[in-house]
Amino acid sequence: FVFYVNDTQLKNMKKVLFIIFIIVIIFVALVSLRQEDRQEETRDAWQEVRQADVAKTSGEWGTPVFAESASTAGWEDGAYISAEGATLYFAYINIDLLKLPEVAETGPKRDSRCKPVCGQYPRIDTFFSQKDNLGNWQKAKAHPLTISYPIGGIVLANENKAYFHSEKDDGLKTEIYIAEKSGDEWQPPQKIAVLSSAFGEDHPYETSSDDEIFFWSNRPGRGGNDIYVSKKINGEWQKPVLLPLPINSAANDMQPFMNGQTLYFTSDRSGKPKIYQSERIGENWNA
Repeated sequence: FVFYVNDTQLKNMKKVLFIIFIIVIIFVALVSLRQEDRQEETRDAWQEVRQADVAKTSGEWGTPVFAESASTAGWEDGAYISAEGATLYFAYINIDLLKLPEVAETGPKRDSRCKPVCGQYPRIDTFFSQKDNLGNWQKAKAHPLTISYPIGGIVLANENKAYFHSEKDDGLKTEIYIAEKSGDEWQPPQKIAVLSSAFGEDHPYETSSDDEIFFWSNRPGRGGNDIYVSKKINGEWQKPVLLPLPINSAANDMQPFMNGQTLYFTSDRSGKPKIYQSERIGENWNA
């Protein structure tokens, strides 16, 4: 086919092409600037985290030591150490969560027994590391209970009984489960129904006496996330109770850990997540 284009049409076509070219250049520049802004936001976020996360201890605590052999360039979180101090449990995923919704893989694929690989996005799995005879942490590996379905927030009442949270029965929210070991094998997890709600329950902490369990939930309470406690009476867990002030606030109060009569937990009531503690005296908690 042969088309005829006069001078006026040719000039108009050149103008249109020039405008399209300029629009493409502007769009590419804006995308590039946005990517640079996101990278800068991530850098700023990490800088803020590191400034706020400087290890500070009071006289009753020793100097923190980096568990380097158990750590990677991925995301380790929610650490829990066994009572005798020989086993470290934590959640792991191989991306930088501060870069979401961008999925930026930063860590290794650590255990191929899971399908997909344990800790490979979108899986968040529980890993553990044990000390050797010299007191050094060994290379971490996936916990047997996380192989078939990811679990998090694990805590052991004893070496044969574990509590944790999982989305196993409801992919939209986490719930609290228990699993017991028979011989060398962990038995299938069982959901603790009385602790569940239409909302999510997360990071359980079971006392060594196995008669009291703390956890946090986003069910309606005092703020965004609140800490609850349930007691075991005659072998049965009771309906959870919302902990009072000063434990819960209008902010997010999470990740409870009980040591004796001292409750440690994370809260962002000051504007940034920090660790708080409160002593239980009878049925009351001090500030």
